Amino acid sequence: MTDTAERPVESSALELQAPELESADDAIAKGLDSFAGMAEEADEASREVYFISGLGADWRVFHRLQLKGYRPVHIHWERPCWGESIEHYAQRLLGQVTAEHPILVGLSFGGLMAIEMAKLCDPAQVIVISSAVSGAQVPKYYRLFRWLPLQLVVPFKRLLWAVYGLLNWLFGLDDPEDRSLFKQVLVDTDPFFLKWAINRVVGWRNQTVPKNLVQIHGGRDRIFPWGHHTADIVVPDGGHLMVLNRAEQLSQLMMAALATDPVQA
Repeated sequence: MTDTAERPVESSALELQAPELESADDAIAKGLDSFAGMAEEADEASREVYFISGLGADWRVFHRLQLKGYRPVHIHWERPCWGESIEHYAQRLLGQVTAEHPILVGLSFGGLMAIEMAKLCDPAQVIVISSAVSGAQVPKYYRLFRWLPLQLVVPFKRLLWAVYGLLNWLFGLDDPEDRSLFKQVLVDTDPFFLKWAINRVVGWRNQTVPKNLVQIHGGRDRIFPWGHHTADIVVPDGGHLMVLNRAEQLSQLMMAALATDPVQA
């Protein structure tokens, strides 16, 4: 889809209200405690790791990771301009990065953004999780959104709730707590940003793979189903949000990948 003037849509009165969560992750799900799972290590951390969340997600999907010796820094999504390119947007997000040789970790759409940001700086390492590293890994059937742009003509959050059950399946979420967290994140997501990001995904044609890249992919990822064919690390039973429901395993894999970092802080 060519870039067009995209305008924010008003939230429908029919949209679901934020669910009441009763799990131990309540504070996390409500956005009160950023990266609580890694906070214990922050004082001892010697290096920063910049996390970029996925489309329709935020820092909460990373909160169960445990990366000893690293201090997590969350890259906040900024409101895109009408028709803004992914390259220009990546340049804006780099304003939140202070390290000379940053470690970038991107999840899903955040992986695409991490690669675009890496092309504009000199990263120590780029880790993409449940994502694509080139335009060839974006499923061709996503191009249907270019010719049948439901995301532009249907009130977007109403569309999300209409297919909410399907989304749980696509994202590989079976646990009730994970589903509740995912629902809360969707409630909090800006529909204008979602529509802009979907258009950037379906039009992504990247062919440049940054140096020091590590791709971690689930064998049962239904959002980017082809990524495991070329990934450096494959989690056989991992779904798209394995960073949430397989956090312990992902933490170990990330620690191993970070240990190969060739650039010192």
